[in-house]
Amino acid sequence: MIKQILQQACENIADYTETSIPVTVELDLVNSILTPGPGEFQRFCYIVTQVEEPIALSHWLLGICPDITEEDLGEVTVFINNVEQDVVIGENVQIRTEENPDPPTGCVGLKFDFALEEENDVMTVCFELTTTYQIGPNNVCLSGGGETETGLNVCGPVCGTVELCETTVFQTIGTCVPVTVTPFAEVGDIDVTCLGDATVSNTPCIDTGVTSCTFYVSQNLCVEVPVSFGALGEPGETIVTCGEPNQEGCVINGNDEESTTELKSRLQPKIKINRI
Repeated sequence: MIKQILQQACENIADYTETSIPVTVELDLVNSILTPGPGEFQRFCYIVTQVEEPIALSHWLLGICPDITEEDLGEVTVFINNVEQDVVIGENVQIRTEENPDPPTGCVGLKFDFALEEENDVMTVCFELTTTYQIGPNNVCLSGGGETETGLNVCGPVCGTVELCETTVFQTIGTCVPVTVTPFAEVGDIDVTCLGDATVSNTPCIDTGVTSCTFYVSQNLCVEVPVSFGALGEPGETIVTCGEPNQEGCVINGNDEESTTELKSRLQPKIKINRI
């Protein structure tokens, strides 16, 4: 099955360069896993850069879906200038809620209580989610030097999931592979055995003009060639057909009397995933 994650319009970078806290927060598309495969967690990675030094970053928040709790977090890593930091969930990495917002900024979301000190310092943050979420705009809040900045967004996990039905497709493919077999023969060590005793005579040897003897050895061969056949598949572009929207339910095979509930009862089990 091809997993797709629904993505709302959002930016890959929140650029606070022209503010009192000159910091950028960028979604790291290389190390993020936005569409997890079997056995994988969804992972979001961000590169936080102190562009200038006047006011350094003390901590920042990512306004993730409020349904996410600390129990929903998988592995969380923080590196500053390529040096791994000690992460303690609930202390230097915690989720601030509407009931308990971040005191300096008043923001809610996933808080990273790690600081940058000098110009061009870089913080790399990655966190896993045990449930896959849609992608959408997340508010980025900064705090440093008694100042706060907020209002810019970066792509991150937002509330909502998409249910997709699974299907299996079969195709018959003929395949042929040429096999070339080249026989060979190797001659082993030659043993020479004297037949009787040597003789001595006054009779000269007869010159036959032959300096060597040639004979031929034949052997039939049975060649066994194991060949394995298989196929690899790669998905192409998804083609979407949009029907007319309504408030009554889905029409199945032209029968608008069949309810959506009846449809769901006949469908295969669904997997909650997100799509991009």
